[in-house]
Amino acid sequence: MIAAWPGMGYIAKISADYLRRRLNAKLFAEVTYYHNMLVYNNGLGDLSPIRHRFYSAPAKNLIICVGDAQPSIPEESIRLAGDIVDLAVCLGVRRMWTMAAYPTEYVDEPQVFGVYTDESMKTQLESVGIKIIQEEGVVNGLNGVVIGIAKSRGIPGACLMGDIKYANVPQHLSSRAVLIKLAALLNIELDTTLLEKRARRLDASIRKRLEMFEEESELLPISDKKPDYIS
Repeated sequence: MIAAWPGMGYIAKISADYLRRRLNAKLFAEVTYYHNMLVYNNGLGDLSPIRHRFYSAPAKNLIICVGDAQPSIPEESIRLAGDIVDLAVCLGVRRMWTMAAYPTEYVDEPQVFGVYTDESMKTQLESVGIKIIQEEGVVNGLNGVVIGIAKSRGIPGACLMGDIKYANVPQHLSSRAVLIKLAALLNIELDTTLLEKRARRLDASIRKRLEMFEEESELLPISDKKPDYIS
């Protein structure tokens, strides 16, 4: 099973959505949780749902779970992860895969790093060129929690992390790098050309905006420029 929720760079959700569409995976189940808020319009209020959809690609023996958002309360994340793993156990899932961002800005092409919950997976990750993270750290949110819960239920898991340039901008190139490694692990042939095209267009657009910002900043009078630091 692949499970994905939005996070930094939107790597997990971009990757999972792209994969399910390329595999023509079919929706077969849905779990609904709710945001910790009431949304209203013209005085009429209602709860705001967070939908977590499950897709099946039988030809690839694969299930893909894609969530609209992550719960805002940690306890909700634990409970949701438990529900997802319960379903995984019922369906006979043997591996749990998640994806996330690794915030170390790359220069040329993004690299893919990995953490795992069972020693048996280390060689498998390394065999496709995934770099095992050696230092101590955490994988925040459901993309980390769900493989931890899966481990407690006897399902080994791993999180593949692509390094990113911008935390709050969709990272299609990093998503592509992660997907290529994931496809290799799952022995799936996957055309990622469309992701690469999107990434190049977005990167060019961002560079142009940054250049414009820098030019405008240079034109400001000295007295109007902000300091280079905030104390």
